Amino acid sequence: MRHLVLLLHCIMCANVSAQSFEQWVAWGDAAFERGEHYGASRFYDGALGVDGGRMSVQWKQAEACRLSHQYGRAAEFYEKVQRKDMGRTYPTTLRWLAEMRMCNGEYREAESTWRKVLQKEKDKKSNTAQRAENGIAGCELAMDTSKRADVDIEHLPQPVNTFDSEFGARIGPDDLLYFASLRGELNNEGEVVDTAAYRTGLLRSAYAGVAWRTPQALSTLNRTGDNANATWTLDGKWILFTRCHDGPCRIHIAPITADGFGEAHVLKGIGDTLLSTQPMITRWLDREMLLFVSDRPGGQGGTDIWQAELIDGEAQYLYPLDRPVNTPGNERCPWYDGVQNVLWFSSDFLPGLGGYDIFSASFGDDLFANPVNAGAPINSPANDLYPVRDSHRGEGWITSNRKGSFAAKGETCCNDLYRYELPKATEPTAVVGEPAPIRPVNSVERLTVMRERFPLKLFFHNDEPEPRSWERTTPRTYGETYAAYSALEQEYENENTDPQTIRDFFVDEVDRGFSELAELAKALFQVLEEGRSVTVEVRGHASPLARNAYNRYLSMRRIESLRNHLRGVDDARLLPYLNGTAANGAKLEIRELPFGEERSARGVSDDLGDLKRSVYSVEAARERRIEVVALQLLERTAGPEMEQQIARLGNLPQNVERITRFTLRNDGDKPLKLLHAEPDCGCTTAKLPEGPIAPGGSVEIEVVFNGHAPDGPLRRNVMIETDGVPKHFLLSIEGRIVP
Repeated sequence: MRHLVLLLHCIMCANVSAQSFEQWVAWGDAAFERGEHYGASRFYDGALGVDGGRMSVQWKQAEACRLSHQYGRAAEFYEKVQRKDMGRTYPTTLRWLAEMRMCNGEYREAESTWRKVLQKEKDKKSNTAQRAENGIAGCELAMDTSKRADVDIEHLPQPVNTFDSEFGARIGPDDLLYFASLRGELNNEGEVVDTAAYRTGLLRSAYAGVAWRTPQALSTLNRTGDNANATWTLDGKWILFTRCHDGPCRIHIAPITADGFGEAHVLKGIGDTLLSTQPMITRWLDREMLLFVSDRPGGQGGTDIWQAELIDGEAQYLYPLDRPVNTPGNERCPWYDGVQNVLWFSSDFLPGLGGYDIFSASFGDDLFANPVNAGAPINSPANDLYPVRDSHRGEGWITSNRKGSFAAKGETCCNDLYRYELPKATEPTAVVGEPAPIRPVNSVERLTVMRERFPLKLFFHNDEPEPRSWERTTPRTYGETYAAYSALEQEYENENTDPQTIRDFFVDEVDRGFSELAELAKALFQVLEEGRSVTVEVRGHASPLARNAYNRYLSMRRIESLRNHLRGVDDARLLPYLNGTAANGAKLEIRELPFGEERSARGVSDDLGDLKRSVYSVEAARERRIEVVALQLLERTAGPEMEQQIARLGNLPQNVERITRFTLRNDGDKPLKLLHAEPDCGCTTAKLPEGPIAPGGSVEIEVVFNGHAPDGPLRRNVMIETDGVPKHFLLSIEGRIVP
């Protein structure tokens, strides 16, 4: 960084015309490649001083200015490119122009630009279209001055804030202020040593009654890489933080000792090869929970907020928070206020005032409510991050690069720490206007949230359960096979040249599947209790070590282990629904869709002499699974003239046939004959039995939908006429067609 500044100074002092256009661009490209976006913008200035009309360099300058938070200049160059190019060569220009105008506080211009983005976007359900709609809503929010909160934001003075970058304020167990700063090496007095090495390190400071003391570096933790984002276990014995060194940033943990801190290591269970950052520990649902940020597979897109349970210093049961918190954009900086039961976080996708905004989402009834923008002055046109809401201390903290922050390279170049006061309370308090009430979430919505994460994958050890058997059933539960499989993790690591890949597989896929199964069981019970029947469709997989017929039977045993697990889980409360003996008449059916090796992934070995690849490799392990792929919710309304049954199917792949089974019962004392079926379109058919339904009996009707429908909401009906009571059965399927 310092070398770059010296180089820039020397070059800028020389005659601009003495440097060729190509030299300026080459210097700019090299700086951009190193991530030195502010320096790149200075070099591109030199190139544009020689030839100011070159569109390719105007685009590079727009990008460099955007990434170095020079919002006004970025908007200027995006606009120039848009006028010339009209989105042909640089199709994202209009979108970034709208973003930069918001970040510069030009809301009327930004709103107009977002409407152009939405107009040009052909796919109105795309991420770009969603972001444009949110951008329009954000501009309207920003221009509504009635939403401004009665909060005084305090910009922390020097020496805490500097002309470098400070972020991520947290109050530690010792009541000291911990934060991170991107600054040069510090000497024993906490002063910056004039060297070329700029790194991010953890610091702490105390408030001396009238002023903040000079921050002191946590030298033990800062010896390696870049370090930030401190949090502590509930017992105060361990510190967790982010370290970026030799690979992606990962959460590390170190013991707190009488002398300071012990040796740090990557938090076990978090994954050693995947991004994990911005940890926050809280007591949530009577457990010690870790919230963190990651872009690992399984989220909504970009970076998402994940949760895990901390057990004996290890992260277990990892899975992402559901929508509406996570979005296709980036969610960061989670903070959970256990007094108010509210999650605070930052997002660049939800409707905001510009850049990253701070949002809150109330937690209740096992789900998060729709996020609420914290409004100005907590949010600004620039980036607003790292929300902290400490109801016990009566204070809040944020990080922002808003105008007014200490800056040497443009007024919004660098992050600073900001603080504001809160009323000390145990009752919910609002930051902006009235607090958003926890949205009542019914059981169907809860199950829908689960369904959107399908397929739910459950993994097995080779040939389990009941190895070397041609049986189609098993007495074992999936919980038993999962525990036995987890105990083999070390054996799998020993058989692999890359043990970390195996560790990540067990954490991110095996453990996650078991955790999501527990969620599903809870959601199923709530729906069944309300009298709705549910059909769970499960598909089997198997690695190719046996004949297809054997693999099909193995898949059946694995699906049976899931059925056994659901029979006994949570004190066997699902058992009456599986047996069909529940007093409210609701039923839970597990429908099998087994198949064998013909669906296994290519490249998986079927050589028994090559166990490393055929059994212990991650590729082979991924094939040994069953998947919960779909749920069918059945609602029944009966009357003498008509009984209606509605099957809610969720997402339906376009042009893929779907068979839905309905059970028609004869509750009368005479045989009931089904005369004929009349679908409401040619895409749906139903075949009726020839004979009547005996009194007290039932018959299963298959309604076949061929999948031919435009994407969007779907409802198809089949009306069946009878010769008795009810006079008609109306069988309906509902869902959403997805391409």
